[in-house]
Amino acid sequence: MRYRVGALGVLLVLASLSSVRAADVAFPSAPSAAPEWIITIGGDVRGIPRYPGSKAFDTAGAPYFDMARPGSPEKFHGPIDGLGVALFDNRVVALGPVGTIIWPRDTNDSSALNGLTGVGTTVNIGGFVDYWAVPWLRSRAEVMQGFGAGNGVTARFLMDAVIPVSPAITISGGPRARYVTSGTASPYYSVSLNESIASGLPVYNAGSGWQAVGVGTQLKYRFNPTWATYTFVEYEKLVGPSANSPIVTGPGGSANQWTFGLGLTYSFAVRGLPF
Repeated sequence: MRYRVGALGVLLVLASLSSVRAADVAFPSAPSAAPEWIITIGGDVRGIPRYPGSKAFDTAGAPYFDMARPGSPEKFHGPIDGLGVALFDNRVVALGPVGTIIWPRDTNDSSALNGLTGVGTTVNIGGFVDYWAVPWLRSRAEVMQGFGAGNGVTARFLMDAVIPVSPAITISGGPRARYVTSGTASPYYSVSLNESIASGLPVYNAGSGWQAVGVGTQLKYRFNPTWATYTFVEYEKLVGPSANSPIVTGPGGSANQWTFGLGLTYSFAVRGLPF
């Protein structure tokens, strides 16, 4: 198992002040001498496809970071949201920069990749918009440009019903969809002529189109104002040009892509920050 935490940790810590209006519990109100911020740190261990389109699993670690004013509602974080900071948030609409990572594909990941070349990491950077139609329903759109192995555009659409079952328990979940251009899909799903000769797979060019549709759910449990845990399951079905790739339809591949994880967070008070 490979623990993919280095580059992701930098991205997430810099960019994970995400979104939005939440149906979670509020942090305790502050007396006059209370600290200025409540900082929440933590992370999760998750099972992810070993490479895009794989039926095998690998493990990854994802850190968690958030800041909130004392007395404000705790923000909602979807487990597969891109990581971003809300530069504007009026508790109905929130928007700001966002980023995600597509992990590299190593030729040693699977014998099914014999004859294919390795693919490096793609970092997607762009912006997000969250919209809360009602206090318990969030819609989110992310549009990002790729840098690295993939240089195309990715658009992701997520919807989550956020239901507080009790002051300690919050359940959330809903549908997801992803659209990509060929610059994003091709490095991970195309098969060149040379790769075809070496691997025995047919030549294939993965173009633009809808790449995945799916659904996800998350359960969060807050032990007290300091400690909380969360667990989640996400399923996506590859569709369109990516799903038709021989890398997906051949040995070692699958259009059914699962992500699941378990995390823990810790909240503490800080004063005197320069903002």
